[in-house]
Amino acid sequence: ARVNFDWTEVRDVIAKVEEEVREMKDAIASQDRGTIEEEIGDVLFAVVNLARKCKIDAESALQKATNKFRARFNRVEDELRRQGKRLGDVDLSEMDAIWNEIKQTPNAERPTPNAELF
Repeated sequence: ARVNFDWTEVRDVIAKVEEEVREMKDAIASQDRGTIEEEIGDVLFAVVNLARKCKIDAESALQKATNKFRARFNRVEDELRRQGKRLGDVDLSEMDAIWNEIKQTPNAERPTPNAELF
């Protein structure tokens, strides 16, 4: 950014993120671990750059996303307990259905009572 090596439009940064995701998919298809790692790094770098361009602190955004995931996962566990089940008792599709239901409820990102986030 200091030497004008920066995109002027957010849409251009989004296009770069999309390009890097395509390259990551190709790397995954190749099954070359080193290339996959490199391309995942490029995706992360591009997304951090997008956050910067949008004036968003990437680390803070990631922490909030992590907290939201943990809170929703705690709610999935609570719902399974309410149904008399445990995580090991259900398959991914059932957990995903509960997850999607929770995601649609108001305040889905809030932790359930007594949920420990850390």
